[in-house]
Amino acid sequence: MKNVLMMILIVGMGFALGSCATNEDVVDVSVVDDLEEQLDYEKTQVFSLTEEVDKLNDSINALEAEVKEKESTIIELEENVEMLSSSQNPNPLVSEAFDVMEMIANQDTTGLNAKVSPTEGVRFSPYQYVDENNHIVFYQNNQIPNMFTDPTTYVWGAYDGTGEDISGTFASYYNEFVYDEDYLNPEIVGINTVVSSGNTIKNIEDIYPNAEYVEFYFQGFDPQYSGMDWRSLTLVFEEVNDNYYLLVVVHGSWTI
Repeated sequence: MKNVLMMILIVGMGFALGSCATNEDVVDVSVVDDLEEQLDYEKTQVFSLTEEVDKLNDSINALEAEVKEKESTIIELEENVEMLSSSQNPNPLVSEAFDVMEMIANQDTTGLNAKVSPTEGVRFSPYQYVDENNHIVFYQNNQIPNMFTDPTTYVWGAYDGTGEDISGTFASYYNEFVYDEDYLNPEIVGINTVVSSGNTIKNIEDIYPNAEYVEFYFQGFDPQYSGMDWRSLTLVFEEVNDNYYLLVVVHGSWTI
């Protein structure tokens, strides 16, 4: 009898334990599905962020390479300027360019009149793309001597970004697109070398393949613009019988 009771108790406990184990092993399938969906979403986010990081790294590497190239160019140009400024290494082109820049700064029309090409005149380009068909040309003895007092309104080109006409007298154009900075005292001088950067096509050498040019360049003025507020003025010359004559005055700035 005792053995029978024992067997009944053991069997009863087995059923009880089996029932408890079954209850504990029950899992809500919907919770699992939600977790799997969340996991898939997080994996997608990680993949997307990884792609974005890779793109940013590529951009950073490209910018670093560009900065290194610019730094190398600037160092080379600074060394050239230091060398050319030495009395032992005079450069007639640089000397001529500074003489003409001084005349521009002082609005010396008499001096400029003698420096302008007697056959080509001098072209004024508001941006670094020289438009030989539309940019205004002033001629020696005719317009140069009186250009600061000339009341004529000219269309000098089109404003970058808006496309609106750059319209006004030479005096107004001069203030905005010729001597808008102290180019007589530049940070860097480029000799037959384009110092400035930007997306404007620089076609001086295409339009004037036999000319020489000097760029008077400022790297920027306000640190918040990271150099995008750079400015330059480039003087383009042709050499005739050992004399340099001014062909083009090219203003440079960041364009869209």
